[in-house]
Amino acid sequence: MSPRHTPSLLGPPARARFQKAGVLTSLALVIAGGLVTPAAAAAKAVSERPAATPRTGDKCKPHKPHHARVGAEAYTGKDKCKGATGATGPKGATGPKGATGATGATGATGPTGATGATGATGPSGENGTPGATGATGATGPTGATGATGPVGPCTEIDASQDSNNFELRAALTPPVMGGPNRTYAGIRDLTTATPGPFLWTDLTGHPNYPQNACGISIAQHSQGNQVEGDLRIDVITTTGAIYETTCAVVTSDRTLNCGNNAWTLVNRQPAPGAVNGGTIIMP
Repeated sequence: MSPRHTPSLLGPPARARFQKAGVLTSLALVIAGGLVTPAAAAAKAVSERPAATPRTGDKCKPHKPHHARVGAEAYTGKDKCKGATGATGPKGATGPKGATGATGATGATGPTGATGATGATGPSGENGTPGATGATGATGPTGATGATGPVGPCTEIDASQDSNNFELRAALTPPVMGGPNRTYAGIRDLTTATPGPFLWTDLTGHPNYPQNACGISIAQHSQGNQVEGDLRIDVITTTGAIYETTCAVVTSDRTLNCGNNAWTLVNRQPAPGAVNGGTIIMP
């Protein structure tokens, strides 16, 4: 049967003091006896110092034992079973950027600013009067004369009646399918109760017909039943030249006989400023 261990009535501070006193007493006896030197005795006393017992108060956790301090500093009252502060750990990595917040509502439109003052009127021109009108530019040269346009269609008619048996007509008409204006001589019988129809003879194809004939006339000189050349037809051209031809009136049947009589220039031709004269036509 093991002996019963009676716990000490002294607390940890009292026991520590008694232990310290015992060490000092043993060291003094050894030195006094001359067995060892004071330095050796001190070293031995330190080596024989009992190990500190960890404190197990309410503030010390069993799984984290406190390393007791040796000597007087273990009882300064500042030790709370807390070990030395460890080194600061490295800075953690920066977290990801948070999402951008929604755009706030547009603020109300501010009031319209006041109208600015009207600027001053700019200065007037020199002496306040308009400048003189510039000189008129020189007249440009006269342009070249344009080409003569084509002759327009010439149409005309003339009549003659020196007998109660017939009447005469001369007509100038526009070209047919190109070519010159055309000239016609016509006669109508008046011996019936109702005048007969006009009978026309085309004189355009006669020799020397003027291609630019533009005016016409007819004249009759009756000298019997049938006289060659008792009818004359005249045309005037666009240049002012006068041509004539003749036909015979056949009174027996009131027809014309113009044959193939040529057109000829009358002698004289009209001339500017002429008085009982004109331009002589040389044969």
